[in-house]
Amino acid sequence: MIERYSRSPMRELWTEEAKYERWFQVEMTVVDALERLGEIPPVAAKEIRKEAKLNPERIAEIEEKIGHDLLSFVRQLEESVGPSGRYIHKGLTSYDVVDTALSMAMRDALNIIATELKTLSSTVKKRALEHKNTLMIGRTHGMQAEPITFGLMLLIWHAELERDLERIESAREVISVGKISGSVGTYANVDPKIEEAVCKKLGLKAASVSNQILQRDRHAQVLTTLAIVAGTLEKMAINIRHLHRSEVSEVREGKTHGSSSMPHKQNPSTSETIAGLVRIVRVNSLAALENMPVWNEQDLSRSSVERIIIPDSFLALHYMIVKMNEVIENLHVNVERMRENVELSRGAVYSQAILLTLIDKGMPRAEAHDTIRANSVESEKSRKHLKELLAQEKKIKPYLNAEELEELFDVKYHLKNLEKIFKRFSKST
Repeated sequence: MIERYSRSPMRELWTEEAKYERWFQVEMTVVDALERLGEIPPVAAKEIRKEAKLNPERIAEIEEKIGHDLLSFVRQLEESVGPSGRYIHKGLTSYDVVDTALSMAMRDALNIIATELKTLSSTVKKRALEHKNTLMIGRTHGMQAEPITFGLMLLIWHAELERDLERIESAREVISVGKISGSVGTYANVDPKIEEAVCKKLGLKAASVSNQILQRDRHAQVLTTLAIVAGTLEKMAINIRHLHRSEVSEVREGKTHGSSSMPHKQNPSTSETIAGLVRIVRVNSLAALENMPVWNEQDLSRSSVERIIIPDSFLALHYMIVKMNEVIENLHVNVERMRENVELSRGAVYSQAILLTLIDKGMPRAEAHDTIRANSVESEKSRKHLKELLAQEKKIKPYLNAEELEELFDVKYHLKNLEKIFKRFSKST
């Protein structure tokens, strides 16, 4: 599993080699723009395009001596070109390259996230339609509440995933921005036309204003968006874990093994892994928020943090989405156990329907509530069905006959509007 994931497009996006390739793309695009504006000789630009080659080993050697990654990168390119290499990085500051390239990486990473999220949303919707009428008990505060269907639970997840896709789109718009504005954002040594040309070529918008860096509210929005998506997955994982418990036994993860010492066990291990990884993405989003303030036009207090939190958040979330899709696709649903659990309360889950009917028939609300409550407690104690007890209740007999009481214990009462709910999603993909 880990080996397969190690070859994923998301992991490839955050390798050292991929980072250098993006830096190289920015630098070469700047060279093209400088040539078009007549700021470097055409012969030099041609030589740079022909001779410039990346050598990660040599970059590492230079960085070992000078302790500056981007400058080491530039010097290695200059070495590979020769005299014309002096025009590489002309008028730029490090973060013209680093931040523009980082925006490209985050944009591409969000595209990958969006693709996987669409797949997951589609899978969840498919299973929701499959189990639209699969009766189960709804729970509030961990306690049995009223009947729902498993399809309805899945539909709620699908709707949230669709909102997550909208959030991803918004975050992608915010981060798809570059800057080629020089050391403090004044364009003193580089024409604004260079920025416009370079960003357009790279598929980015030019920042309307910047200092030495792109402002970190953009990055914070991306990472908090990732944290929200992770929160959706955590909600799904926690509910699957609950329904997976031996005492509930309504679903089972389809591809999990149990304990090494207890062969009978089948643990919800993938859902547990997802619920754990959420913590990383959530904490990283807090670090991104703390990265927003910097001293004056630039400081490096956020730089070391970003080298960890940005790749790790994307890698963790991508893995979580892929694994959750596998869980949903292969989820075993115990339809019979779900139905059995609806009846576990011996009819107590129909109490609200009885309450409202008694009110409509003239019984004071407080009296109706207390009467049903007392009989529900007795039902739990005596293990008799609530319907049986209410049929003998003197306070209720004046209001409900046996036939009316029977109808109130029919699950159809609770599911009568199910089709209307699902119709809202009939046109969505």
